[in-house]
Amino acid sequence: MSKPSYGFLSPQPYMKDAIEEMSTRADIHVMEAETWAADEIARHVDSCRAAGIRSVGGFAQKDAFHHILINEGLGNKAPSRLSFLYCMNKYLMRTLESDPFYFDYVDPLNETDDEIIAKIPHWPFMLKNTSLSLGRGIFKIETPEELREVLKSYREDTGLQELIASQYASYLEGVDPATVPDIVPPFIAETLVDMNKAIEYCYEGYVTPEGKVVHYALTEEVYFSNHQALGYVTPPISIDTTMAAKIEAWIEDYMGKIAALGYVGQFFNIEFWVMPNGAIHLVEINPRAAHSYHYNYLYSFGSSLYEDNFRLAAGEQVAERTPWIKWREGDDHKFTLIALITAKETGAVSDILDYDYVDELEREGILVRHTRQRDDVLTDGDMTAAGVMLLQIWLVADSKEEAITKEHELRRRIYRRPQRDAEYPAYWNV
Repeated sequence: MSKPSYGFLSPQPYMKDAIEEMSTRADIHVMEAETWAADEIARHVDSCRAAGIRSVGGFAQKDAFHHILINEGLGNKAPSRLSFLYCMNKYLMRTLESDPFYFDYVDPLNETDDEIIAKIPHWPFMLKNTSLSLGRGIFKIETPEELREVLKSYREDTGLQELIASQYASYLEGVDPATVPDIVPPFIAETLVDMNKAIEYCYEGYVTPEGKVVHYALTEEVYFSNHQALGYVTPPISIDTTMAAKIEAWIEDYMGKIAALGYVGQFFNIEFWVMPNGAIHLVEINPRAAHSYHYNYLYSFGSSLYEDNFRLAAGEQVAERTPWIKWREGDDHKFTLIALITAKETGAVSDILDYDYVDELEREGILVRHTRQRDDVLTDGDMTAAGVMLLQIWLVADSKEEAITKEHELRRRIYRRPQRDAEYPAYWNV
């Protein structure tokens, strides 16, 4: 019996092992898509048909729209363009939340500074660029003067304005204008959450071609007290399965509205807060699978996110026992942590990290994703509030206590100099 064929859009180097593992069951064709132009998409569709490729998978944000266009061309059910727009604009996605905390649109081209300042109910607050694919701009705004500076910068950046307009025009090609929201702003203002009190989670799910929401997995995001990212652990350690029913109900309410806009036949991941009082609030939705969590689900539960995504896009049967079900029903599992290794100092990366130790980890078979290379030199221009991501390292443990212990050992040994101001949260100490 011949193996099914799928197209993998723009895989990253760290995905190599996953592709090799999947290749024992399917023929995986690596594809590179550059633009959304109709003639290029048609060429990809024709080449897929010639190779017997049933569906394609786009796992990075830049590939999410290619995923829709090519699968649509192959005759597969895919998210509608309108639903994709909602998922790609941080303001629009919040308008569908049933019980949101404060948020409001900010439109520097159609509102004055004073008008915007007047509608902010509390300071400090978060100001975010709403265009999910651009990744330009998340600001903690403490004063009106800081806000004026950001607004001024945006008004002067005509290139960014044109890029946003061009992207939205592509998303909405062929969409009835009457169905498009009147307000699709470039910024959203929202409540500043105390990350030392609330905990952030990343939920993975998908919507079947028929519109049913399926629960797939849950990962906890861990941060240092200064809000610097520490890592992502699957399954979560700060809540247990007694919270699962509440999360399911919240997801089904929210995603039911996205599905009603035509979001079908695709995975999605939702980041949300669980507040100290147990309330759930949206951070954002991404219209794709969370590609780095493939290994979390594989190591912890033996599930293949990439393969399940290909099958879903092709309209085929997806594995019924998802990591979510295995977690809820108490199946044996591992704890998998993606340890995030960042830097908040400039200079050569090899002077910041001990690469003899990194090499040792890789020789032991530990997966390391190099987001920066050892011979890179970090400058002030590279720095963000959270620093610069250098490595992602997958640690697997039999218990949450062992996962925490391994992370402490890793972080103690990998830095040449101790990192300043990075205090562990109380629940991450051993």
